[in-house]
Amino acid sequence: MKRLLAMLRRRGATLPNPPDADGAAALRRCDSCPHTKLCDELLASPGNGGYRAFCPNAHYVEQRREGSLKF
Repeated sequence: MKRLLAMLRRRGATLPNPPDADGAAALRRCDSCPHTKLCDELLASPGNGGYRAFCPNAHYVEQRREGSLKF
């Protein structure tokens, strides 16, 4: 769960509170992700990209980000 929250924060988005069905599914995908080491390395680095190549929640994170953008 902490990785998903960190990735959302990194991209300027948040998880709904309480999590909706999509948020709950994203949490489950994160919990079962085989790329935890790669994710930890990416989250420890500066910047905000690079995760789309391996993250099973990349689409969800970007959807949440786009919903958070204010113009």
